[in-house]
Amino acid sequence: MESALRESIRNLVLPGTTILALDLLEYISVDATKAFLVFKLPDDFAAVDKAWEQAIQQACESICPLPIMITFNRHKAEQNKPLSGIAGVSHVIAVASGKGGVGKSSICLNLALAMQNLGLKVGVLDADIYGPSLPTMTGVFEKPEATPLKKIIPIHKFDLKLMSMGFMVPKDAAVIWRGLMVQSAIGQMLGDVLWDHDGKPVDVLLIDLPPGTGDAQLTIAQKSNLSGAVVVTTSQELALIDARRAIKMFEKVNVPILGIIENMDHFHCPGCGLDSHIFPKNGAREESTRQNLSLLGMIPLDIAFRESADSGEPFVIKYPSHPLTKIFDEVATQLKEILHG
Repeated sequence: MESALRESIRNLVLPGTTILALDLLEYISVDATKAFLVFKLPDDFAAVDKAWEQAIQQACESICPLPIMITFNRHKAEQNKPLSGIAGVSHVIAVASGKGGVGKSSICLNLALAMQNLGLKVGVLDADIYGPSLPTMTGVFEKPEATPLKKIIPIHKFDLKLMSMGFMVPKDAAVIWRGLMVQSAIGQMLGDVLWDHDGKPVDVLLIDLPPGTGDAQLTIAQKSNLSGAVVVTTSQELALIDARRAIKMFEKVNVPILGIIENMDHFHCPGCGLDSHIFPKNGAREESTRQNLSLLGMIPLDIAFRESADSGEPFVIKYPSHPLTKIFDEVATQLKEILHG
């Protein structure tokens, strides 16, 4: 199918130009649910002409029955401009995994608190529309207030600014939406939330991405100038496969990877005092070396860490002197140095 898609735009001249669409093509990915095409934006074009997207869409749809997703990478001079897509936010970091069940959301929240302990104003956006975790992890189930102009005031707890679709719908409600509705909801949470409502802009907004490499990830990459992404994984090969996909996706949309965090590195038995490696030892470390990426930290399995996520009492707050908290402190320090280095 990838070859067929290339062929469908081989002779397509972009409307209003003499440029062939194929000459701008950087990347194609096709899976069971979608086709994803990335194009580079020519240096002398400040914006994407809607007619270009429509022409490419029509050409691809003529031979491909799957939904077609198209994005244009802007010129590097545009990418280096200060963040302007999200008012009241200085830096945006995506926390991704590519796979569910690796503890990414718990790590995102506790990492936000660790960065806050360094003196930063921090916000957390739970971008998982179908399975939001932030309400349970923070014990917040109230709907955020809105201004007369329909702007959303983020929830304020633990001195963090928080936003999640889980705040907007009943606790046990199932969100059954198609892709366009997901894109719209994420766009609203990015553009219609007053992150600086109290007059204090957010230094860092951590976005907890859902699993996969679909609508949510692409919408966030397009609508916000991400300072970078942190990839969370276990050392199990099944998790590493999806982590590699997430890394590849961010590379293709020109988002720098700030590093990898390994979760569930080992389990320390409180009875016998021995460490057990439930997943292969050093799997994430070896992967980070292969990918030429930093291994930011290795988080062990800990019963108290799991309990804190379920109880709405974040671990970093409840156990400020715990060795696991020290790991989060070290990761937060590294990220702060990267952002301000």
